Amino acid sequence: MKPKAIIVGAGIAGIATAIRLQKQGYEVIVFDLASVVGGKIKSYQWQNFRFDTGPSLFTLPKLVDDIFELCGKNPRQYFDYQPLKLVTKYFYSDGITIDSYSNPEKFAEEVELKLQVKKSVIHKFLQKQKRNYELLAPIFLENPIHIFSRLLKIKNIPALICVSNPILLFPMNLVNSYIFKNKYLTKIFNRYGTYNGSNPYKMPSLFNIISHLEHNVGAYLPSKGMVEIVNSLKKLALEMGVQFRLNSFVDEIIIENNIAIGVISNQNKYFSDIVISNMDVDFSYKKLLKTQKAPSIHINTPKSTSALIFHWAINKNFSELDVHNIMFADNYKAEFEYLFNKKITFFDPTIYVYISSKQVPKDAPNDSENWFVMINMPHLTNKNIDYDIDNIKKIITDKINKQLKTDINKYIIHENITTPQSLQNTTHSYLGSLYGGSSNTILSAFLRHPNFSSIKKMYFCGGTVHPGGGIPLCLLSAKITSELIAEKYNF
Repeated sequence: MKPKAIIVGAGIAGIATAIRLQKQGYEVIVFDLASVVGGKIKSYQWQNFRFDTGPSLFTLPKLVDDIFELCGKNPRQYFDYQPLKLVTKYFYSDGITIDSYSNPEKFAEEVELKLQVKKSVIHKFLQKQKRNYELLAPIFLENPIHIFSRLLKIKNIPALICVSNPILLFPMNLVNSYIFKNKYLTKIFNRYGTYNGSNPYKMPSLFNIISHLEHNVGAYLPSKGMVEIVNSLKKLALEMGVQFRLNSFVDEIIIENNIAIGVISNQNKYFSDIVISNMDVDFSYKKLLKTQKAPSIHINTPKSTSALIFHWAINKNFSELDVHNIMFADNYKAEFEYLFNKKITFFDPTIYVYISSKQVPKDAPNDSENWFVMINMPHLTNKNIDYDIDNIKKIITDKINKQLKTDINKYIIHENITTPQSLQNTTHSYLGSLYGGSSNTILSAFLRHPNFSSIKKMYFCGGTVHPGGGIPLCLLSAKITSELIAEKYNF
C-alpha cells in the first residue's frame, strides 16, 4: 500500500512537490481553496485580451524542465518558451533610455554608448556574479541551510569563505555605487533587490548574483504566457496520478502527539503519512496550525513589499515599449524609505510595465496591447489598508504620459486592479507581502522558515520559506522538501 502525502496549496511549489513525491511512490492529494491551480501564477481573459496576473519574468527554465525529465517526459511536449533578446527597457525622467540585453556583450555596448561606462566594467562585474552564483547557489539555494551539518563540510569551505567576504555583506547600493560610479547604471543593478521585495539600500550586495541569471543565463517567456508553466505542471501531475481537490478549504492540519497525521477540509478528515504546507508560512501557523506554537524567530520577521497592479487593455501599440519596461523614480532611495520606513505610497513610484503580447501576439488583438502595470507598495499595516486608488492611478498615468508623450487614459478600454488587500484575500499572502520575509539583513536567509518543522512529518514549501520567493526558488524549495522527506522516511 502506497504511503500518502497531503499538500495544502496548489501554487507552483506545491504542484512541483506533488510530482516529486508521486514519483517517489507516494499517493499525493493537493488541496486548494481556489478553482484553478497556480497560486499567484494565474491569468484572466477579457474579450480577446489575456493577462498574466502574477510573476512575469522567467529565468532558469531548466528547473521546470528537470521535473518533466525526472518523470521521463519531454518538456517540449508540454510547454515551450522563447528567449528574450531584450530583457528590459529602462526609462529615466530626463529622457535617457537603456536597453538591457541578455547578451552581456550587447548590454555592455549599450551601456558604453549611452552612459560612457567602459564595457570592461560590465564584463568584470557580470563575470564576478557568475563565479559567486556558481559557488554559492549549490550551498545556499539548493541545500537545506538550516541543517548546519550540511553547511559545515570540507567541500563547502570555498563558499563559506566567499560569503564571509565583507564586500558581499555591504549594502547593495553602496557596492554598486562604488563599482559603477554612474547613477543610471547603479539604479539598474539596485533594482535586482526588488526581485524578492527588499531594499537595495540595506540588503547585502551578495544578491547581485541575480543579475547573472538575466545577463549570463538569459530571460525567457513561455509561448502561451507565464500561466503555461503551472498548467503544464498540472497536466504532468495528473498523468503521474496526483489528485487535486480544488474549491476545498482546509480548516486545520491535524496534529497528534506532535505528529502531523492529516487535514480537516470542508468538515471532513483526510489522513496521511506526510503533510506539506505550500500556504504562506505565517498563515500556515495562524490558520492551519493554530494549536501549535509558531517559531517566532522565523515568523516575526520584517516582511517584503506588496504591490498595486493595474491590468489595462490598451487599444493602441506603443513601439517605444518592449515586454518588460521600467520607468524609474527620480529619487530611488526615497522610494524605499517610504516603502519600508514610512510604509506609505511614494509620490513618484518606479513603474513596471509588462506587455506579454509583444512576444505572444495572441494575448491581445491586432493594434492592441495587454498591459500589466505595477508599482511596489508597503505591505499592509493598520495604517494603510485603504488606498486612494484614483490618486495613485493619476500619478502613474501622468508619469507614463510624460515618458511616452501620450494620453494613456484615451486608450484604456478595460481595467482590473489588484491591491495589497486583495493579494492577501485571494492568494493568502500574509499582509499582502509578495515574498514573505524581506532580505534586508545578512541573516535574512537563515531567518526564513526551514522546509522542515519541529512537528514530525510536517514540511513546508513555497516562496515564504527557504530558499525564497520567485519561480526558480519555489521550484528549488519543492526539490529540497521532497528530498528531505525521502531521506527521513522510507515507508
